Amino acid sequence: MRAAEITIERLALADVGDAADLLHAQLLEHRISSDRDTARRSLAGLVEVGSRGFVLVARGTDAVGLAVLAFAWTVEHGGNVAWLDELYVVPRLRGLGVGRALLLRAIAECEREGCVAMDLEVDREHGRAANLYTREGFEPLGRARYARRLTPRPTPP
Repeated sequence: MRAAEITIERLALADVGDAADLLHAQLLEHRISSDRDTARRSLAGLVEVGSRGFVLVARGTDAVGLAVLAFAWTVEHGGNVAWLDELYVVPRLRGLGVGRALLLRAIAECEREGCVAMDLEVDREHGRAANLYTREGFEPLGRARYARRLTPRPTPP
């Protein structure tokens, strides 16, 4: 199967299950603790509230890849930015152009949404992914990313 045989569409709420399977596989591949229900809820949260972002799904006869994008307003870029949270292609189709097709479609969709930039991260050991992003005009930033889990507190009425 080649990228030309793949269709790429925005994920609809009714189809979150297929994408959740892909997201779950991606997180497990990266040794990130995950379960299918959390993956489903995470994707549904993006699809239900369009201002949060969107999900693209690549399909052949079944779902074979996804791109997950979330929006944020940043002062660094001076406007709305897309965060490419995940880009995943099933292992058997890697190297055939599916990831590039997802990335290019994601860029086009983000530009249509008015985004001024797209940010992403790549694990150090994923040189193949880094090469894809570099070929498509992304530049590495000389910084380290940090994260801290928070405990959400309900807003008083």
